[in-house]
Amino acid sequence: MQANNLYQPHQDTDEQLEAEALVAILGFGAGIEEKFKLLFQQDRLGKRRYKLATANDQAIGILLVNFDNPLAVRKKDILLNGVCANAEVVAVSQLPLQDAPKYHIRGMLTASRLMAVFDSIAFATPAKSLPTALLPTNLQPPKLELVQALVKPAVKDETVKAEIEQATVSAAVKPQVSSVKKYRALVVDDSIAIQKSLELKLVTLEQIGEIDFAESGEAALAMAAENQYHLIFLDVMMPGMDGYQACTELRKNPLYKKTPIIMVSGKTSPLDEVKGIMAGCTTYLTKPVEETAFQKLSLRVLAWLSDKHV
Repeated sequence: MQANNLYQPHQDTDEQLEAEALVAILGFGAGIEEKFKLLFQQDRLGKRRYKLATANDQAIGILLVNFDNPLAVRKKDILLNGVCANAEVVAVSQLPLQDAPKYHIRGMLTASRLMAVFDSIAFATPAKSLPTALLPTNLQPPKLELVQALVKPAVKDETVKAEIEQATVSAAVKPQVSSVKKYRALVVDDSIAIQKSLELKLVTLEQIGEIDFAESGEAALAMAAENQYHLIFLDVMMPGMDGYQACTELRKNPLYKKTPIIMVSGKTSPLDEVKGIMAGCTTYLTKPVEETAFQKLSLRVLAWLSDKHV
């Protein structure tokens, strides 16, 4: 298969070749990201160099996005609406895309195809038009927190919609506070609306550094095997493996013996709570998640995490 909409490689200026274009990888998983990192470290004999962006980087020149992953596409939209509005998008997908970005790799993703697309991206020469990754340090804009780039998704459920609007306001007005501790959270739910409402609540907590998402128990177990999560929100009712079974399997992993696992469910009967405790969950949150209940729980959980990691 051929890459779509590719420009011919161009000659970079000496100034451009000396800079490193920061690349953000969205929706490929930690294992693939590590391979990209090794690829970018190779000496390319005078060609433009690339560097994998970190969670704290705002000077991103390229967004490499797995368009087969809806969460990656959503994160791409948030970034483009905020911290890296001038970044070029490189889409990767197995199938054709409607309204595909200018740079699109369809089918097998190989190192040669990837680098050919990256090299074909024609960054403008004038400094004022360069992506911020190629600007001198003293000309780069001040770093912005991602919470300033939140956008409201279209949600049909009025209860969840109201909750998202409330969380959006809270995230926008919360002062920016630096924190030494940064914890990684995993939200497991087959509802995109619930994922978004929990995300908007979590971004208001200064101690939360990263938030990942899974739409099934099976996906959650696979992600937990590749990454270390300090906090897990787990839906009870999901297609395939339900939350109880997923919680039981997570507790079998020595890394998650004591990790806070919060069951999120519309079921609140004593029997359901007993099933959750037997599966190993830490506590319950009832859908829709109320702001007061979330804040009280987060204070307890973050205090416990802080004590554990001292």
